[in-house]
Amino acid sequence: MSFKDFITLASEVYGRKLEYHVIPKFILKIGAVFSKRLSELQELLPRYAHDNIFDVSKFKKRFPEFRITTFREGIEQIKAEQETVRQEPNLG
Repeated sequence: MSFKDFITLASEVYGRKLEYHVIPKFILKIGAVFSKRLSELQELLPRYAHDNIFDVSKFKKRFPEFRITTFREGIEQIKAEQETVRQEPNLG
């Protein structure tokens, strides 16, 4: 699943189009001079330069009863938790 596919799936779960933007690397480099967060973010960028391929076959073989959460299920759970937090009274 590509990052674009993931955003599309999240949009389906949330029932609205989720916007995203691809920021050019040179903009991040400039911003990193002024922002510690952007500086730290740059350390993570190399991991996104290549596709992440997850092979769960060994895990499934070792733990056949373990049920793996799908992307959709995970996003739905996050959405449900966010809705629960919004409904809780603010005690602060």
